Amino acid sequence: MKKLPLIALLALAALGGGCSWFHSNTRDQQWHAAVQERPLEVPPDLEKPANAAALSIPTLPGVPAASGMPEVAPPGTLAAVGAVQGSASLLLNDTVDSVYNRVGVALKKGGIGNVQNADAATHAYRVEVNTTVTEKPKGFFSRIFSSAKTHVVRSLVEVSVVADGDKARVELQGSEAAVKQLQAALQQRLG
Repeated sequence: MKKLPLIALLALAALGGGCSWFHSNTRDQQWHAAVQERPLEVPPDLEKPANAAALSIPTLPGVPAASGMPEVAPPGTLAAVGAVQGSASLLLNDTVDSVYNRVGVALKKGGIGNVQNADAATHAYRVEVNTTVTEKPKGFFSRIFSSAKTHVVRSLVEVSVVADGDKARVELQGSEAAVKQLQAALQQRLG
C-alpha cells in the first residue's frame, strides 16, 4: 500500500519529463546554428513618409503645453476640460444694455446659478450652474445588480449679450447640460 503513492509519483515525473524524450533536437540545433542575416536596405529613391504630426498632442484652452497643469482661465474665455461643450442663444427684441440688465436680474433672482463675474463693459456674465448627472451602470451584470448613480456637477457658463441688428442676442457657452438648463430658465424668465 505504501508503494502505490511512490509509484504514482514516479509515473507522473516520467510523464512530465517525457515530453523532451519524444521530440528531436533538430529544432535546437537549427536555432543554435542560425546566423543573423544582414539587415534590410531601403532603396535610395524611396522617400521616408512624413509622420512628424502623427504623434502631436493638441493643446487645450487654459492648459499650457509645457507644464500640463491647468491655469486659471482669463475672464473672457471658458476652459471646460472633459465636458461636452455646448452653445445656445436667445434673440430678444430690446437693446443690448436693457437685455444685459434683465439677464442680470434673472440670474440674481436665484435658482439658476451663482454669478461668478459680471462685466458691464463687455456685457458678459460668468455663471456657475449646478447640473444633476445620472450615470447608468455599464455591462449586463452591473445593470442587473446595481442602480444608476446621481451626482451634482458644477459647470461654468459664459453668458454674453451682443447686438444683432436692432435686437439683442444672449449667447451661452459652456458644458452642454449646463447650457441647456440655463437656456430654459432664461427663456422662462425673459420671455
